[in-house]
Amino acid sequence: MRRSSIGLPILMAVVAMLAGTAAQAAAPDDLSRSEHQRIVRYWTPDRVERARPREIERGDITRDARAKPGGGGTSSGSTGAYWSGGGLVKQTTGRVLFTLSGTDYVCSGSVVADARVDASLVLTAGHCVFDDAADVFATNWMFVPDYETGGTFNCASTAYGCWTAQALVTTAAWGNGDFNEDYAFAVMRPGGRDDATQLDSAVGTQAITFAVSPVGQSIYAFGYPAAQKYNGQRLAYCNGTAISDAYGSTDGGLACNMTGGSSGGPWFTEFDPATGIGTLTSVNSFKYRGLSTHMWGPFFDTYGANTYSAAQGANTNLLIAAP
Repeated sequence: MRRSSIGLPILMAVVAMLAGTAAQAAAPDDLSRSEHQRIVRYWTPDRVERARPREIERGDITRDARAKPGGGGTSSGSTGAYWSGGGLVKQTTGRVLFTLSGTDYVCSGSVVADARVDASLVLTAGHCVFDDAADVFATNWMFVPDYETGGTFNCASTAYGCWTAQALVTTAAWGNGDFNEDYAFAVMRPGGRDDATQLDSAVGTQAITFAVSPVGQSIYAFGYPAAQKYNGQRLAYCNGTAISDAYGSTDGGLACNMTGGSSGGPWFTEFDPATGIGTLTSVNSFKYRGLSTHMWGPFFDTYGANTYSAAQGANTNLLIAAP
């Protein structure tokens, strides 16, 4: 088990310096390229079509007197419309495909600023990389930015192509099923149309912040919901003011009817709808059974900063211990 010790001020200075700056592409070695191509071949149109939304619900609170939160969205906000604004958010948000304990799933993720020159990072939910019940990491992990194929899937039909993960990094707390720390970073090898392009060079990145709770913040949340009225083919969003969780977690809650498949999609503060640029502050994590009106997202505290720092140097799967 690996643990990071980089200081938060230094970490944030690095992130601020690198945000919006494309990393130089490093030539992938033959083994890495071969594994990338294997994963891309794995995701046939039929497998993509049959992949299930990785949806997490917590205990049933239907009979709880607190089951109607006061707030969590503004009257002018969206609770799950399709995004038509374009901008950087459309490029950096994507659909995630992976296999977990023998089942193929879909989630969402976002390209995050990083200090690496040999790889790129995607932010997602912990439950989209690790099965806390079976104690295993996901395999066949692939990220497709700006996923709007309009029909049968193949990497060539997407806006930028596909990228595959060489390492997955999440918290040991999520490994024990702790929703307060349900976030993760995927280390992406070169990919795209030529199997050699860095992800952040192709689509850009979004900045990330730590020690800023989503509660009380104006939030824009994005994802590719694939259950119920959604089909996973278009980017959707919610926006409003996040509320605290009265039911037991330290997460923030947002009035949002996005469904399974949106897990791991980004939460932004300081989001500009005109440019699609914001600051990553959480991810779509879970809903309470009996309270489908709200999505909940974890607080990126010092533990989050340590996990992000560990991903900067990870080349194998890691569970990061609490600080």
